[in-house]
Amino acid sequence: MSAPAPVPCGLLPWDTGFFRCRIACVCGDTLGPEQALQIDDWSRIQRIQCLYFLSRADDPVTIRTAGQHGFALVDIRVTCERVLERLPEPARPSLPAGVGLRPARPGDLTGLQAIARTAHTATRFFNDSHFPRQRVEDLYSTWLTLETQGRAQTVLVAASVANQPLGYISCHLDSNHRAGQIGLVGVSPEAQGRGIGKNLVLAALDWFGTEGARMVTVVTQGSNLPAQRLYQRCGFLSRALQLWYHKWYPVVSEP
Repeated sequence: MSAPAPVPCGLLPWDTGFFRCRIACVCGDTLGPEQALQIDDWSRIQRIQCLYFLSRADDPVTIRTAGQHGFALVDIRVTCERVLERLPEPARPSLPAGVGLRPARPGDLTGLQAIARTAHTATRFFNDSHFPRQRVEDLYSTWLTLETQGRAQTVLVAASVANQPLGYISCHLDSNHRAGQIGLVGVSPEAQGRGIGKNLVLAALDWFGTEGARMVTVVTQGSNLPAQRLYQRCGFLSRALQLWYHKWYPVVSEP
């Protein structure tokens, strides 16, 4: 008896519930013509409306197949890493007068949510016009709320003397592997260009080091050159480059 064929995709319940349409993700990071047809068959049976595909960037067959089968490139995913034990501490710019760094507090949430709604416009969800902008703003507001409520081990905040949040950075720690990951980073428009972003990243590196991490990673967008330069100034090096595709299927009415 032959083994059942592997399922080519997986349904994403959280994304499906949040965006109110059935969303799935392709399994694996390569794509060929036969696999693309299997994916279409599975998506039709599962009534998928949106399909994510995180692809290798160095496989011409995958890139060609994605384009031929209706996948739209929506983002270039850049993963950067910093080895904490090997690199010297980067120069730390002075914070503006009246600005301090501290862990997030419950009273910060409204201000942090406001920043999150506009701080991530280079991401794939904003790049895909199928997602309503209001709903994508809600996504990052919700995402940051979950980070402050325990999904991240800590969220550090840059705040004014009046305790108005000006920026944030969330930190995730895998203590078993002594590895850290920066989650969301955002600075309010009026506070940008004042060294706050770099101070937040360096403060996060301090926190990771105190918690025993040896390596820290962060993900940003290929189009987000300011973020890439920020991480480079903080000692990060590029580790991986991947391509995010979205494929949308027409909505099929129930018979």
